[in-house]
Amino acid sequence: MTSAPDLAHSRTSVLRAVIVGGLLLAAELAAIGLVFKHGIDFYCLDNWPRLACRSASLSLVAIYCVAGALTLFFALRRSALAELLSDAGHSFQPLMANVFGCALAMVPVLFLAEGSGARWLIPSFLFWGTGMALMLGGLFSYLAPLWRWKAFLGTYGTTLAPLIAVAAATPWLSQLIQPLWNLEHIQDFTFSSVAWLVEAFGYAVEITPESKMIGSGDFIISVAPVCSGIEGMMLVTIFVSLYLWLFRSELRFPLAFILYPLGLAASVAFNVVRITALMIIGIEGNPELAVGGFHSHAGWLMFTIVALGVIALARAVPALRKPEVGTVGAAVSQAPFWSDPTVARILPFAVFMLTALLASTLSQTPAMHYPLRMLIVAAVVLPFLPVYRAFDWRLDPVALAGGAVIGLYWVLIPVAPAEVAPYGTLTGGFLVLWFLLRGFGTIVLVPLVEELFFRDYLETRLRLRPGLIWSLVAALVTAGIFAALHARWAEAFVAGLIFSYVARRRGRIGDAILAHAVANAIVFAVAAATGNLAMI
Repeated sequence: MTSAPDLAHSRTSVLRAVIVGGLLLAAELAAIGLVFKHGIDFYCLDNWPRLACRSASLSLVAIYCVAGALTLFFALRRSALAELLSDAGHSFQPLMANVFGCALAMVPVLFLAEGSGARWLIPSFLFWGTGMALMLGGLFSYLAPLWRWKAFLGTYGTTLAPLIAVAAATPWLSQLIQPLWNLEHIQDFTFSSVAWLVEAFGYAVEITPESKMIGSGDFIISVAPVCSGIEGMMLVTIFVSLYLWLFRSELRFPLAFILYPLGLAASVAFNVVRITALMIIGIEGNPELAVGGFHSHAGWLMFTIVALGVIALARAVPALRKPEVGTVGAAVSQAPFWSDPTVARILPFAVFMLTALLASTLSQTPAMHYPLRMLIVAAVVLPFLPVYRAFDWRLDPVALAGGAVIGLYWVLIPVAPAEVAPYGTLTGGFLVLWFLLRGFGTIVLVPLVEELFFRDYLETRLRLRPGLIWSLVAALVTAGIFAALHARWAEAFVAGLIFSYVARRRGRIGDAILAHAVANAIVFAVAAATGNLAMI
């Protein structure tokens, strides 16, 4: 009988082997791709037939596609994965074949050069094919012995074969159907819809369908392919996928997949509204606002509205959610809206981000409206105070120290002052009020709103399994998203990791909020004292 310590050790060894194998393969494929694309003086199309160049490039992509397909398969068949990898890392000898295979795949670097022509075409493909076979074979042998692979394929081979075949063929299929995935169709629809909508509002505009130009007087825009809304559609697809994954235990499938077409349709419609509004703002005599502010931020504003709409729809339509059943079989009623702890963690942050997008979209000096944003956020936070009072708010020396460290390195790293004061043309009492509300928002509201969302909600959701590995993954992903929302992203990434440690150290989100507040208080005090508000 296997003891609990032995079982835990076995699981740790398997996890370590999987991580080593995954990182090794990712590093090898990245190295091969970078070396042959950017590390040698050899432009494929000038030396080889187009088909050979395309095959060389797409073969590497095919490996990524197969890896993705296998990941999806094992995510749905976890028991099969656990059984297959129960002996992972049994021997490091197969990795020698893997490394040798990587070296073989690199051999063409020695003879591929600009002007060498096609004489090295066949040898190159032989080295690449043999090298890749040894790389993958060695890695697979490291993850599971041959007899386990035979048993696994005997059970799942008929399912895996078509899955792998389709995944491997995906890069070539995408090339074949590329004419169907033509932005021109979406571009035509967007252009026609914008032209019709602008004219429906009573504006006389000049329309040139051939060049997709539309305008009036001196204000003319081009509805280019990048304006067709494809970026928003991709963002919506990614967001819906993430939402379905995070809330998969609460949603009813396959009906929940209807969020994809609904989200995409909303994205296309909002993109038409965005460009129409841009046109009207420019025609009405504000071309700088239309192109500088509205055009830059309205897309994110529309995406935020669509994302919030998807969440609201998923929560509001009972048919999309699984019924919550209590121990006696009766449906469990949801908490009132203003007492819902999940809403208390998400809604203030959503409003905080939405007001930022609105300010950036509608004003060329968005920072001047920061106090108004904080008043709106405070109005949303206020009803949730009973929820927040239930937190453990005791002072923690480690939280204070962590916040002080963040605040000090934030102000010690030099930042150039902004060319334009963030408070715009405000003077006198309005300027004093601006500073007071800016400080209140920076020190009190922002730490509360951001930590509740990032460290308390998002990081907890991303920690899919207990253990150190999942905790680190969740902290890194959360810190990365947190950093992406800050202009000083490197400093923010480190701060996010410190906040995660502080929050998890005693399991109290109040500690992370305290650390964040201390850091922001130091930064705001130094910024206000020196007049360099760009450091906030």
